[in-house]
Amino acid sequence: MIKIVTVCGAGVGSSMMLRLFTQQILDAEKIEATVDASDIGSVSPDLYDILITTSDFADVLRDSKAHIIRIDNMMDKQYLKEQLLEAINKK
Repeated sequence: MIKIVTVCGAGVGSSMMLRLFTQQILDAEKIEATVDASDIGSVSPDLYDILITTSDFADVLRDSKAHIIRIDNMMDKQYLKEQLLEAINKK
């Protein structure tokens, strides 16, 4: 099963919103995956296949083995969907 984590500064704001959007996309596409939300200080990036985060934190996580999806516009669900499906298809 694919493991996904959404990451933000505190783990309660944008990461929770991205987690919700990601789960909605996965459900609509009938893709089974686990989706967690985390703060930048607690995340263990190498435990995940895909990391979804804002540009602010993507550079901090760049050394991870996981595929990183960099989000600039939190409300652009179409961009998230395209990037997420592309990342899943590479797995």
